[in-house]
Amino acid sequence: MLAAMSFRLGQMVLVMFGISVVAFLIFFATPGADPSARIAGRNASQETLVQVRHDFGLDRPLPVQYGLMMNRLFVSRDLTSFVNRGQRVIPAVTGAIPVTLSLVGGAAVLWVLGGLIVGVIAGATRGTFIDRALMILSLIGVSVPVFWLGEVAKEPLA
Repeated sequence: MLAAMSFRLGQMVLVMFGISVVAFLIFFATPGADPSARIAGRNASQETLVQVRHDFGLDRPLPVQYGLMMNRLFVSRDLTSFVNRGQRVIPAVTGAIPVTLSLVGGAAVLWVLGGLIVGVIAGATRGTFIDRALMILSLIGVSVPVFWLGEVAKEPLA
Protein backbone atom coordinates (compact mmCIF):
# COMPACT_ATOMS: atom_id res chain seq x y z
CA MET A 1 0.00 0.00 0.00
CA LEU A 2 2.75 2.45 0.94
CA ALA A 3 4.73 1.49 -2.16
CA ALA A 4 1.70 2.10 -4.40
CA MET A 5 1.09 5.50 -2.80
CA SER A 6 4.75 6.51 -3.23
CA PHE A 7 4.66 5.35 -6.85
CA ARG A 8 1.53 7.44 -7.50
CA LEU A 9 3.07 10.47 -5.77
CA GLY A 10 6.17 10.08 -7.94
CA GLN A 11 3.98 9.92 -11.02
CA MET A 12 2.14 13.02 -9.87
CA VAL A 13 5.40 14.94 -9.49
CA LEU A 14 6.49 13.91 -12.99
CA VAL A 15 3.14 14.91 -14.50
CA MET A 16 3.20 18.29 -12.74
CA PHE A 17 6.75 18.87 -13.94
CA GLY A 18 5.74 17.94 -17.48
CA ILE A 19 2.76 20.28 -17.39
CA SER A 20 4.92 23.15 -16.11
CA VAL A 21 7.50 22.56 -18.86
CA VAL A 22 4.84 22.42 -21.60
CA ALA A 23 3.11 25.56 -20.28
CA PHE A 24 6.45 27.36 -20.05
CA LEU A 25 7.35 26.38 -23.60
CA ILE A 26 3.97 27.52 -24.91
CA PHE A 27 4.30 30.97 -23.34
CA PHE A 28 8.04 31.55 -23.54
CA ALA A 29 9.42 29.54 -26.48
CA THR A 30 6.76 30.01 -29.15
CA PRO A 31 8.54 30.93 -32.40
CA GLY A 32 7.84 34.45 -33.59
CA ALA A 33 6.41 35.64 -30.27
CA ASP A 34 8.30 37.85 -27.87
CA PRO A 35 7.45 36.88 -24.27
CA SER A 36 8.84 40.16 -22.99
CA ALA A 37 6.24 42.02 -25.05
CA ARG A 38 3.48 39.88 -23.51
CA ILE A 39 4.80 40.50 -20.01
CA ALA A 40 5.33 44.22 -20.50
CA GLY A 41 1.97 44.76 -22.15
CA ARG A 42 0.83 46.64 -25.18
CA ASN A 43 2.63 49.75 -26.32
CA ALA A 44 5.64 49.04 -24.10
CA SER A 45 8.72 51.08 -24.87
CA GLN A 46 11.97 49.47 -26.02
CA GLU A 47 13.57 50.33 -22.67
CA THR A 48 10.81 48.47 -20.84
CA LEU A 49 11.21 45.45 -23.13
CA VAL A 50 14.95 45.37 -22.48
CA GLN A 51 14.35 45.67 -18.74
CA VAL A 52 11.79 42.83 -18.81
CA ARG A 53 14.15 40.61 -20.82
CA HIS A 54 16.90 41.23 -18.28
CA ASP A 55 14.71 40.95 -15.16
CA PHE A 56 13.05 37.71 -16.27
CA GLY A 57 16.25 36.26 -17.72
CA LEU A 58 14.76 36.06 -21.20
CA ASP A 59 18.18 36.87 -22.65
CA ARG A 60 19.52 33.55 -21.27
CA PRO A 61 19.20 29.95 -22.54
CA LEU A 62 15.77 28.29 -22.28
CA PRO A 63 16.57 25.88 -19.38
CA VAL A 64 17.94 28.80 -17.35
CA GLN A 65 14.78 30.81 -18.14
CA TYR A 66 12.63 27.92 -16.90
CA GLY A 67 14.66 27.61 -13.69
CA LEU A 68 14.48 31.34 -13.04
CA MET A 69 10.72 31.43 -13.66
CA MET A 70 10.04 28.48 -11.33
CA ASN A 71 12.29 30.08 -8.70
CA ARG A 72 10.38 33.36 -8.95
CA LEU A 73 7.04 31.58 -8.92
CA PHE A 74 7.53 29.07 -6.08
CA VAL A 75 10.59 30.04 -4.04
CA SER A 76 11.00 33.81 -3.90
CA ARG A 77 7.42 34.57 -5.04
CA ASP A 78 8.49 37.92 -6.46
CA LEU A 79 6.71 38.08 -9.80
CA THR A 80 5.77 41.67 -10.56
CA SER A 81 3.45 43.01 -13.21
CA PHE A 82 4.92 45.50 -15.64
CA VAL A 83 1.44 46.30 -16.96
CA ASN A 84 0.07 47.37 -13.56
CA ARG A 85 3.13 49.37 -12.53
CA GLY A 86 4.97 46.84 -10.39
CA GLN A 87 1.97 45.20 -8.72
CA ARG A 88 2.97 41.93 -7.06
CA VAL A 89 1.34 39.01 -8.87
CA ILE A 90 1.35 36.26 -6.22
CA PRO A 91 -0.52 38.30 -3.55
CA ALA A 92 -3.07 39.37 -6.18
CA VAL A 93 -3.68 35.75 -7.16
CA THR A 94 -3.86 34.47 -3.58
CA GLY A 95 -6.20 37.32 -2.68
CA ALA A 96 -8.61 36.14 -5.38
CA ILE A 97 -8.65 32.52 -4.16
CA PRO A 98 -11.62 32.87 -1.74
CA VAL A 99 -13.82 34.50 -4.38
CA THR A 100 -12.77 31.93 -6.98
CA LEU A 101 -13.49 29.02 -4.63
CA SER A 102 -16.91 30.42 -3.77
CA LEU A 103 -17.74 30.72 -7.48
CA VAL A 104 -16.48 27.18 -8.12
CA GLY A 105 -18.47 25.83 -5.17
CA GLY A 106 -21.66 27.57 -6.27
CA ALA A 107 -21.21 26.36 -9.85
CA ALA A 108 -20.60 22.80 -8.62
CA VAL A 109 -23.80 22.83 -6.57
CA LEU A 110 -25.80 24.12 -9.55
CA TRP A 111 -24.12 21.60 -11.86
CA VAL A 112 -24.88 18.64 -9.57
CA LEU A 113 -28.47 19.72 -8.93
CA GLY A 114 -29.09 20.36 -12.62
CA GLY A 115 -27.53 17.02 -13.53
CA LEU A 116 -29.67 15.18 -10.99
CA ILE A 117 -32.87 16.84 -12.18
CA VAL A 118 -32.12 16.18 -15.85
CA GLY A 119 -31.06 12.60 -15.05
CA VAL A 120 -34.22 11.83 -13.08
CA ILE A 121 -36.46 13.30 -15.77
CA ALA A 122 -34.56 11.45 -18.52
CA GLY A 123 -34.74 8.21 -16.54
CA ALA A 124 -38.47 8.61 -15.91
CA THR A 125 -39.13 9.26 -19.60
CA ARG A 126 -36.68 6.65 -20.91
CA GLY A 127 -36.88 6.01 -24.64
CA THR A 128 -39.17 8.95 -25.40
CA PHE A 129 -38.60 12.21 -27.23
CA ILE A 130 -38.09 14.02 -23.90
CA ASP A 131 -35.28 11.63 -22.94
CA ARG A 132 -33.47 12.13 -26.25
CA ALA A 133 -33.99 15.91 -26.17
CA LEU A 134 -32.59 16.15 -22.62
CA MET A 135 -29.56 14.02 -23.55
CA ILE A 136 -28.87 16.17 -26.63
CA LEU A 137 -29.28 19.34 -24.59
CA SER A 138 -26.96 17.96 -21.90
CA LEU A 139 -24.29 17.01 -24.44
CA ILE A 140 -24.48 20.47 -26.00
CA GLY A 141 -24.26 22.07 -22.55
CA VAL A 142 -21.18 20.06 -21.63
CA SER A 143 -19.52 20.63 -25.02
CA VAL A 144 -19.97 24.41 -25.30
CA PRO A 145 -16.79 26.26 -24.31
CA VAL A 146 -17.45 28.35 -21.21
CA PHE A 147 -15.56 31.39 -22.50
CA TRP A 148 -17.70 31.45 -25.65
CA LEU A 149 -20.93 30.97 -23.71
CA GLY A 150 -19.99 33.86 -21.42
CA GLU A 151 -19.34 36.16 -24.37
CA VAL A 152 -22.61 35.20 -26.05
CA ALA A 153 -24.59 35.53 -22.80
CA LYS A 154 -23.35 39.04 -22.06
CA GLU A 155 -24.06 40.43 -25.55
CA PRO A 156 -27.41 42.19 -26.09
CA LEU A 157 -29.73 40.41 -28.51
CA ALA A 158 -30.72 43.49 -30.51
